[in-house]
Amino acid sequence: MRDPLTRFDAVPCTIKARVNRFIVEAIVDGRVERLHNTNTGRLVDVLVPGRQCLAYGIQGRRLSYRLAAVEYGGGYAVVDTLLQARAFEAAVNRGLLPWLSGCRVAGRNPRIPAGLLDYRLDCGGREVLVELKSAVLMGPGGEAMYPDCPTPRGLRHVKWLAEAHTKGIDAVLVFVAAFPAAKCFKPNNVADPATAEAIHKAWRSGLEVRAISLEATPGGLVVLVNPDLPLCMD
Repeated sequence: MRDPLTRFDAVPCTIKARVNRFIVEAIVDGRVERLHNTNTGRLVDVLVPGRQCLAYGIQGRRLSYRLAAVEYGGGYAVVDTLLQARAFEAAVNRGLLPWLSGCRVAGRNPRIPAGLLDYRLDCGGREVLVELKSAVLMGPGGEAMYPDCPTPRGLRHVKWLAEAHTKGIDAVLVFVAAFPAAKCFKPNNVADPATAEAIHKAWRSGLEVRAISLEATPGGLVVLVNPDLPLCMD
């Protein structure tokens, strides 16, 4: 049975257009609404006009809704990076990731020379740093791929984590394959050869690189599909 990790109040919608990096227009209850989009990837294959999507209401912002998931890759892909993060935290704290057994989230956004990472974990008294990356793009063989566009920030993170590993710092680079049909994770050397090569190099140097896969349900659950998705590092 797939494990529900977090939930949101799902509002059905239909993609109309992407306005910019942070705003997507969608049809909600027969009217055009602008949705906040937290995922700054290009998402060209995902944010297709006419495709079904799920949103949820937000308060205290200029926009009334946030884009949660889009029909893609065999189900609803979780495009909202905030939901991805909440799902990861729940999976860690509930012991659902075997490669982080005995760990709990001890802090968010630890500062490093390359900027901010996502998490600091306490693994039985051992500190582990974690960076999440969203892999929504589906490759021709069903691979979940990252990145889908050049990412200088992502490149800095990967290089810092690899260097930190050589200095004895415990760190994990985690890719969130956001659609249920994902067969494995693969660095995207077409969209960003430099970052893809840095991921390969970091993995070959011994940095722990992992992937998990998620999906959203029409009822508003974010579900763990695979807690240890294979890597395609050919």
